[in-house]
Amino acid sequence: MRTKISIILLFISLALLIIYGADVMAPNASSDDAKSGFLHLNAAVRGGVLGGGAVILSIIAFAISFREKSLLVSVLLFINGGLIIAGMIGMAVQDGAGEGSTLYSTTGLGILLVALGVVKVIITRKK
Repeated sequence: MRTKISIILLFISLALLIIYGADVMAPNASSDDAKSGFLHLNAAVRGGVLGGGAVILSIIAFAISFREKSLLVSVLLFINGGLIIAGMIGMAVQDGAGEGSTLYSTTGLGILLVALGVVKVIITRKK
């Protein structure tokens, strides 16, 4: 049961990351309030709600299934972390240098999710 809950949370997290990426890639509307994408959110709100929510859900899913044996949880953690890292690399390439602290901290969160996936693989192999 715990594994199923974790998988559901990780799929919700993946959906949030996909929506985030699609919103970032959507054509920017010309507006004065810096809101862009199809959700019309500014970058800070979009990152906090969609990106932060995805990371929090992924960490909760890992914690719920910590002692359970599941390769799918590991794979979804790798995918979620990889999407975050790839998105940050894409933003860095697109914007040039970008905002350093935001770029590095968000990339760090992606690395954290990949590391949790590695821990989950190790736990799964021991059982």
